[in-house]
Amino acid sequence: MEISYADLESEVIDALERNLVWVLSTSLNDDVSSRSMSIVNVGLNVYFQTNKCYIKYEQMSGNKRVSLCCQNISIEGTAESIGDWSDKNNAGLLEVYKSKHMGSYQKYGTLNGQIVYKVTPVKVKLWKYINGEPIREILYVNEQRAERLGFM
Repeated sequence: MEISYADLESEVIDALERNLVWVLSTSLNDDVSSRSMSIVNVGLNVYFQTNKCYIKYEQMSGNKRVSLCCQNISIEGTAESIGDWSDKNNAGLLEVYKSKHMGSYQKYGTLNGQIVYKVTPVKVKLWKYINGEPIREILYVNEQRAERLGFM
């Protein structure tokens, strides 16, 4: 059943703003790994920092498809490197990141090899119960469409 895209998008953005640590899953050549990440968002887009020495960097360099999850929400999208925090284009984003994750920035943000990623969502899935019945609500970002599916 089709549902309001705007309403579901707003719910997802609210969840991104409330939950500052999400699990990022990456994969390359059938090797899958997951880890908790300090994130910030601008709308549906998700941003985080990491270092080129980590496996997630190697995996995202070879496979841009990633997934983020927190509680009942799973976000599938594509990851792209957008430079580091010294890049002028990232100045506004850096201020948002520092306002929410100052400790993380101070510990890692200026290390050599540090890089900032942007995840552009393609599909977002929410698992819920309505009147005691399990359902999924799915946001198809590129199509600007949302639907609700029941489990039968």
